[in-house]
Parts: sequence; C-alpha cells; structure tokens
Amino acid sequence: MASFLIQAVFVSAAIIAFIQARNWLRWRALNKWGEQYGCGAAPEVKNKLPGGIERYSILFTGLKGVDFLEDIIRKRFISMGNTHRSFITFNNSIVSTAEPENIQALLATQFHDFDLGPARKSNFHDLLGNGIFTAEGEAWSHFRRQLRPQFSKSQVSDMEAADRHLGILFKALPEENALGWVEGADLLPLLYRFTMDVSSEFLFGESINSQSTALHSQDSGNTKDLEKELDFVEAMNYAQNFVMWRIRLGALQSIFSIKKFKKACKTVKDFADHFVRIALDPDHKRPPTLPGQKPKYVFLDELVAETRDPIELRDQVLHIMVAGRDTTSALLCFTILLLARHPAEFQHLREAIVSHFGTEKAPTNELTFESLKACKELKNVLYETLRLYPLVPINGREAIKDTTLPTGGGPDRKQPIVIRKGEQVGYSAYVMQRRKDIWGEDADEFRSARWDGRKLGWEFIGFSGGPRICLGQQYALNEASFVVVKMLQRYDNIEALDMTGEISKAVTLTMAPGNGVKVRMHRATS
Repeated sequence: MASFLIQAVFVSAAIIAFIQARNWLRWRALNKWGEQYGCGAAPEVKNKLPGGIERYSILFTGLKGVDFLEDIIRKRFISMGNTHRSFITFNNSIVSTAEPENIQALLATQFHDFDLGPARKSNFHDLLGNGIFTAEGEAWSHFRRQLRPQFSKSQVSDMEAADRHLGILFKALPEENALGWVEGADLLPLLYRFTMDVSSEFLFGESINSQSTALHSQDSGNTKDLEKELDFVEAMNYAQNFVMWRIRLGALQSIFSIKKFKKACKTVKDFADHFVRIALDPDHKRPPTLPGQKPKYVFLDELVAETRDPIELRDQVLHIMVAGRDTTSALLCFTILLLARHPAEFQHLREAIVSHFGTEKAPTNELTFESLKACKELKNVLYETLRLYPLVPINGREAIKDTTLPTGGGPDRKQPIVIRKGEQVGYSAYVMQRRKDIWGEDADEFRSARWDGRKLGWEFIGFSGGPRICLGQQYALNEASFVVVKMLQRYDNIEALDMTGEISKAVTLTMAPGNGVKVRMHRATS
C-alpha cells in the first residue's frame, strides 16, 4: 500500500511538472510571436496563494459591507493600471481592461477574434436557454436578423401602454399630505412592476398587470394572485444572482448547481411557456382593433411568423424580457435617485421639461419619440446616469485564437499585449467611465452638463458597441425619457431620504440600486 501511494505521488508530481513545463513553453512561444507586433508584457497581479485562490474567499464569506465594484474591481485597477493580467486556477489567466482602445478591439475592430466563451453560455443557458445574448456565429446572426425588425422606430415609439401603466404606478404611491408631499415612497419595486407590465404587454400582447395585482391584494387582503406574481419575480431575481455568483467562481463554477436554482429556472421558463402556448394556439385570436385605432403590436406574434418552435420562441422572449424589464427599470431607478440627491440638476431638468412639454395640467407638446429625443437636457441626464451607473458594469469575452490587444503593455503601458487562445478578457464600463484622465477630476460626480457638445466615443459603452450593440437601446431610452418627463411634470420637487451616503449597488446580470429608491415628492400645483 505504501509503495502504491509513493508511486501515485511521483506520477502526480510528474504530470503536474509536465503540465507546468508545457504551459511555460506555450507562453514563451506566444510572447516571442507577439514581439513581431511590438507587444510588451502587461502588469501582472501577484498571487498570495497558488492560482490566486485567495480571491475566491469573498464569494463564500460574502459581500456584506463590501462594494464589489469600488472596493474590489476599481481598487485593483487603480493599483495595477488600466490593463493587467491575473493568473488563476488550472493555468488559466484573465486580462482585465478599462481602456477604450482595447474595448473597441474586443467589441468591434477585432470582433471575430473573440466570442462569449463557454462559461457564459453554460451559465446563462439554465435560466434563459439559447438566445441572442448567448448565441455565437450563425445562430447569433439568425437571432439578430429575427429581432432587429421588432425594435424599429415605429414599434418602440408607441407610449400608450407606458402611459396607462404609469397611471397605475401613481395610484400605488402613498397619499399626499395636506402640503402636497408624498412622504417616504420607495420607487424601486414600483418601477420594476411598471417595466414588467409594459414589457410583458409589448412581448405577449397582454400585461401580467403586476401593479394592479399588488394594489388589489393590498386592498382586499387576498394575496393569492400577488404570491403567484411574486413567485416569478423572486425566481428571476434569485436565478440571476446565482448565475452571477457562479460566473465569479471561474473554473470551479461547474460543481455548483443546486435544487433551488433549478426550481427558480423552471418557474421562469414555465411563465414564458404559458404565453408561447397561447400564441401558437390556432384558435387564439387577438381582440379586434376598434375603428380609428392603431393595430396593437405584439412581439411574440411577429416571432411566430418567423418560427413555430416553442423552445426557440420561449428562449427569445426570456432574453428580451430580462433586457426590457431590468435595464429600463434600473436606468429609471438610478436617474430618479440621482436627481433626488442633486436639487440643482433636478430643477434644471424640470425647467427644461416644462419649457419643452408644459406641465401635467397644462401640457404644450406631445410626448413623441422625436420630441423626447430632441430634449437635450433630458438626454444629458440619462447619459450621465449611464456613465456613473452602467447597467452592465463588468463584462467579458474569450479569445478564440492567439491575438493581441492594442495597448496596456511595456514599461509605459502603451504597447500592444498578446492574448492567448482561450484566455478571458474582462472589461469594466464602471471603471472606464469614472476615469479622471478621461472625464476630469470630477469624474465621480453627477454633472449632466459635461455632455454638452460631447460626441459619443468608446470611452462610453452604456449600450455596448460594435455588431452586438444593444438592439433595445432606443426602446429603453424612449421609455425612460417618457417616465422622467411625466414624473417631473407631476412633481416639482423630489428629495432623497438619504442625501449623502454612498449609493448602494446590487449587481446581478444588470446593476440596480441596492437599497431602493426612497424619496419624498411634492405635487406640482401648476
């Protein structure tokens, strides 16, 4: 027995030595190959333990009291530079960058050198199936072609449903006191229900009416319907959190898949399956359009004209639902929270809105796609919100061949760097969009005027860029603009209950305020 153990130890040691030697030779050859392109070495994060396993500890000890983006991600960029490399478990490595040139290469100019990587696809598949956010190659091109017409200007500019559901949101607010103040409202759950109702009507032709269900349940004491809606919302939130936690585990992620996660994914998919069955039912008919009324656009009906595969339909709908619900609501939450913390910005924007559109009681201009887009002050506020709080603060790609990135290497950190086939490249919009050398010494401050006369470049990726740029960009901006205008027409003052503390950030597939949007609002009298 002892002899067998000794032999096993020697064999294991020999295998490890062989793997390490092969890995060293592979990097040596790659660096020599990179010399012809003028590549230099990127700064390397030093590991305290083999494979940098100390970095995994926080995933198990928790992030309570830790701002993941500030205390971990941004702090590392400040100490190591805007592009650096970490060597992690099983001889894997990851390059992290917040350089506009490198991000442009990843997303556009060297698009075909990188893909999403198997980790992202496998982790997202359990929840969302196979759709535009996880597909590659011809499958991705197919989904893109299929979805592009659904986000044309004529489809995203219809605000009738948004107006109707916003009216329900206003009814859900606490009553105004004698002085016209709505005291102590948390807008976050209300805005998430609002965007869920609007996006479900856009997708399915009928809203899930989560706001009305919540109001009815509160008024009647019957919480059965509300519990069903909450089951879906909680399942979606839990599953997204679990996916992000598992992605951060890197090479160890495959060993974690628990029953609660699988149950949550089933709840989410069953929800979408219900509407797909209705859309595929040959006996199902949409309500007739009344005379003079514009025919109602239904996203799922348009997809059914392209394919009748129920799995493909469900997966596509889930991909768009996550985007439509989470990104727009998060943008609205951060925008209102920032305006509520910055009275001068609030008043400046409200004056512009009243000038462009009038007040709630005396509107002067219709809220259309064109008129909302033409309000420069509103656009500046939304862009500044997305700069400080990008909806996808960290993202990444995987190299599908040996390649390079334009900058980050050498003594001056301006030389190109080599990227190994299979190597992960993570990039952070959150870090890049707060760089003081790009945005000025006040880069951490909310100042919408910085956008006056500024052209969009790769230092701002609020909606990604390149071939995979967000199809729903105009949908989100139009809906958010509509809601902000309606809110500021209705209320002439919005104050945050916490005016000074750091804004907590909850990061799942998207980023949202971690402690809600707790405000008091004063109803305008004119």
